[in-house]
Amino acid sequence: MAEIFYDAMVLREPYSGVEVTVHALAEALSRFGTLPVTCCAPRGYRPIPTRSGVPAFRMYAAPRVTGESRLFRILWEQTVLPVLLSRRRAALLHAPAYVSPLLAACPTVLTVHDLHALTHPQFCRTGNRFHYRLLLPPSIRKAAAIVVFSDYTRRIVADVFPAASGKLRVIPPGVADCFRRVTDPARLREARRRYGLPASFLLFVGDLSSRKNLPGLIRAFAIVQGERPDLHLVLAGAPDRASASLLDAEIRRQGVRHRVCRTGYVAQTDLPALYSLARAFVFPSHDEGFGLPPLEAMACGCPVVCSGGAPLEICGDAAVACSPEDTLSIANAIRGLLDNPDFRNRQIERGYRKASVFTWEKTVRETESVYREAKGK
Repeated sequence: MAEIFYDAMVLREPYSGVEVTVHALAEALSRFGTLPVTCCAPRGYRPIPTRSGVPAFRMYAAPRVTGESRLFRILWEQTVLPVLLSRRRAALLHAPAYVSPLLAACPTVLTVHDLHALTHPQFCRTGNRFHYRLLLPPSIRKAAAIVVFSDYTRRIVADVFPAASGKLRVIPPGVADCFRRVTDPARLREARRRYGLPASFLLFVGDLSSRKNLPGLIRAFAIVQGERPDLHLVLAGAPDRASASLLDAEIRRQGVRHRVCRTGYVAQTDLPALYSLARAFVFPSHDEGFGLPPLEAMACGCPVVCSGGAPLEICGDAAVACSPEDTLSIANAIRGLLDNPDFRNRQIERGYRKASVFTWEKTVRETESVYREAKGK
């Protein structure tokens, strides 16, 4: 049986949301897949477990420099990978991170997480804007099928690229099995110690970038914290140099410097403890193609506040809605969870039910269906 290649060359620490889903789908294909897949990743990547048996999930390790240099990775994907695919007579390539090698001779399945480089360029780095504006449109035209994570993203892609409408397939990612409520006191104590967590806190998890609307979250927190002197805000995520100074300035302006804790990047194995300890998870992003952290929080029994677009579309009434442009809207949504225990408990139960729907086994089953469809084109 001819091989399907999965391009995981984007994997590079610390992981953003894209890298998290690219890695997780590779693991899920190894665990649940029924088709032969070869996964291309840079040397030194975070390990992806493989299993024995037929069909096999295999790893192909590219030169280490492709994992250390974004430019070399892009050049490798556009020049060396097409040759590799030709030599191995690949049946299909899945490019799970926006762009595909334009010279690939085999059919391509493309995953488009969002169109922020085109629709929200003010939130993107210059290099990303140039890269995606140059390679995303031809990648979309070339693709035999295009996977998106939400109906919200499907509508945006169809609006910007009408000719691609018939190729779009909505396949949400799953919630990893590790995201379950932590009740072990020792594990919770260790998380508090390791990350310096306060007794009572709101939690944000994600890139600390301008698109996540952290200044708006800081302003809303200042309102809520003024009424609850014991409350803190924990920001868990890799720092973003471009927005760090703006975030620091907003924290000083709101007078909450001693109430905001930044943990830095948090390993996935530690996140369930943080979600389990938090009073609420707040995700008032300006725009998201999906938004996995709210579902992770729900799976751990943490009630969620999130903004519109894909996260609220996905979470539905299991999340409390807020407007990212309205500080008072964010503050009132948080108040609703903190001030009403019965409502908070109902939201927690709704969250458990909502998160349970999103499994990686289901994602793999639907993804392999797209593979079979695309191989025939």
